[in-house]
Amino acid sequence: MTGMSLRFLLFSVLAFGLSGCMSLVYYPSEKTFFDPAKVGLLKEEVEFKIDSGETIHAWWFLSPQKKIKGTFVFFHGNAENLTSHFANLLWLPQAGYNYLIFDYPGYGRSTGRPNPQGNLKAGIAAVDWVAKNKDSGPLIIYGQSLGGNVALRTVLEIKERQPIRAVIIDSSFPSYQKIAARKLSHFWLTWIFQPLAYVLMSDTYAPKEIDRISPIPLLVIHGQQDIQVEPEFGDEIYRQAKEPKELWKIQDGFHGSTFWRHDLVYRQKLLDYLDAHP
Repeated sequence: MTGMSLRFLLFSVLAFGLSGCMSLVYYPSEKTFFDPAKVGLLKEEVEFKIDSGETIHAWWFLSPQKKIKGTFVFFHGNAENLTSHFANLLWLPQAGYNYLIFDYPGYGRSTGRPNPQGNLKAGIAAVDWVAKNKDSGPLIIYGQSLGGNVALRTVLEIKERQPIRAVIIDSSFPSYQKIAARKLSHFWLTWIFQPLAYVLMSDTYAPKEIDRISPIPLLVIHGQQDIQVEPEFGDEIYRQAKEPKELWKIQDGFHGSTFWRHDLVYRQKLLDYLDAHP
């Protein structure tokens, strides 16, 4: 077997094992899933460039409240695009918060192909766009699932030049290699290939030295019934961080369910958290 054939075989095995929501086999879509107008949200269409020349598509939601409490930059998870993920925070504008959600390269109307480097560039550009065009004050960074990993690395890249009020990481993981190895362990056919995750996957653009986010407040949220990104990954993010930090372990929480189940109590809990970190 040639070296190229072996590499292809190994990559195919790895791809098979990485079939969950947080796989590094990305699942972008160009489909429009939901129209924000149907739930009373007015969006502003936004586009900006990253240094690779790709165009990043985003939606800006302005709070209708007279008193604006802050602005979120929303790093969404894998699969689909912003036309479905925006719904996770659609309740924020009525609570007095603006937010921008953007697509990674290759998702929705963003050009290019998704990869860790391009995703990071898109994240940095999104924060810079908001700071330049909408809100120059301290921003709230919210990353869900795959977006949590990208958000953490983005914060580490920009924290010295961009004021950040708080970082919120929901159902995420700190290492591409470790999540890949865990996905391989889920299948009897790929269990033996777990070490390949450390060969074929790279943590070059993963967040390193999460402790350097301090003194920015860090909130880690993780459902304890999450089978796509296991709770231990949220624990690891929290363990690596320094104070001020907080960990919400949602005992009956599944992947991405934080603000849509549990009698919606975590919506108010997040608002209370932000009031405590003005």
